[in-house]
Amino acid sequence: MTRVDNVPLTWRPLFYLYGWAFGLLLYIFSWTLHLTCRIRWQGTPLRQHPHYILAIWHESLVPFFGVFINMSDQIWMNHPAWYMKPIHILLRLTGVKHICLGSSGNSGREALSNVITFLREGYNTSLAVDGPAGPYRELKPGCLLMSRDTGVPVIALRFECSRYWRLGGWDRKMVPYPFSTITVSTSEALVVTDENMQDYQDQITAWLNGEEA
Repeated sequence: MTRVDNVPLTWRPLFYLYGWAFGLLLYIFSWTLHLTCRIRWQGTPLRQHPHYILAIWHESLVPFFGVFINMSDQIWMNHPAWYMKPIHILLRLTGVKHICLGSSGNSGREALSNVITFLREGYNTSLAVDGPAGPYRELKPGCLLMSRDTGVPVIALRFECSRYWRLGGWDRKMVPYPFSTITVSTSEALVVTDENMQDYQDQITAWLNGEEA
């Protein structure tokens, strides 16, 4: 697989042009949503937690970037394939300090280890927990392992949009319309241990699906 860090030299001018052009467009669109949409919060404000691992469904990435326009306290693990360059540019423009290249099946363990190191240094992170390629709304264990190994709590974020359309693909991403309302609901902060891991995996999945008790 051609990765963002091993693109052949002869491809690099077009590769960087592609990355920056689409990355800037995504950033501009994120700012458009941030400035035009009404953003409502439900649950405990994030500022009450000094450190956290944010867990979202992959379908919520567009409203997430519309809400979180400044992530200067965060590091991210992200899929390393070459076509992800615009997303990496978007992350850099929002202030993300480090991008740990890896995902399930693609240097995922190494990337997870790097994220854990940064979390121990005081950074926060966000994770689309059913990515990078599904199955749809099936929570993978990365966020649970991060919390177990660092003591940093997982906080799940559920996004609801008053007006939106959906893209194609396995995750059917929600794309809010400008001037709509984005409601962000925060779960309780959950610190994962070996003993509660399965219970919390089920609890986070149910909460993200709006099925909490």
